[in-house]
Amino acid sequence: MTPLLKSISPRFGSVVGNETVTFEGVGFSTTISDYTVIIDNRVCTVTFANETHFKCLTSKRPGLYPEPTLDIRIAGKGAVST
Repeated sequence: MTPLLKSISPRFGSVVGNETVTFEGVGFSTTISDYTVIIDNRVCTVTFANETHFKCLTSKRPGLYPEPTLDIRIAGKGAVST
């Protein structure tokens, strides 16, 4: 089953980083090390995970990102459908 993302909170954040972002959905892994989360080409370090949501801590970035990106991959499950 492909993991499905249903919501992200907060939707926007600071370029300073160190903000917790919560992702809610279905089919997630409970193992933190299974996750690779990249927001605007910066690593977002996963700090909590269960089957329905996970949290990550954002990295600092140099400024506004012209074309925002999000890539979430879970080992053994592949890319999360957004």
